[in-house]
Amino acid sequence: MHGVGFGEKGVNPLTRTSFIITEDLTPTISLEDYCADWAVNPPDAQVKWMIIKRVATMVRKMHAGGINHRDCYICHFLLHLPFTGREEDLKISVIDLHRAQIRQRVPLRWRDKDLIGLYFSSMNIGLTQRDIFRFMREYFSLPLREILQKESGLIHQADVKAARIKERTIRKNL
Repeated sequence: MHGVGFGEKGVNPLTRTSFIITEDLTPTISLEDYCADWAVNPPDAQVKWMIIKRVATMVRKMHAGGINHRDCYICHFLLHLPFTGREEDLKISVIDLHRAQIRQRVPLRWRDKDLIGLYFSSMNIGLTQRDIFRFMREYFSLPLREILQKESGLIHQADVKAARIKERTIRKNL
């Protein structure tokens, strides 16, 4: 995705409004829509792993660059079409960055919120525990055993918060 223009109005961060104009992102489909039937109609494993790896890499690079999304859900990742299932055809763009925060370093709290948002938004697409571990290995660039030790708090928090978000979503009929 290439930015072609932007604008900003206001000085106060609480009331400031801004926009960014990008190149046309069509034809695309959100990963939420693309993966919607995976639970009942699983994709080719290589395709699924390729997408998982790409999303993990994109989020890792955003966080390493000091950017946290604040609305990091799979619906904000657009898969460019046509996609044939080959890696050379895989192009994914991140959208809705208007709430993103940019700092020298992403605080752990905001990193975890982004990762939990991704986890929650992918709960119903038929990912296996192995798929989740695959994401974690790619995102953290560490062996799984080390991730499970170092990130045990995040893993527990992800389960608890994702369940809470799911309950609230059902309760508020969102």
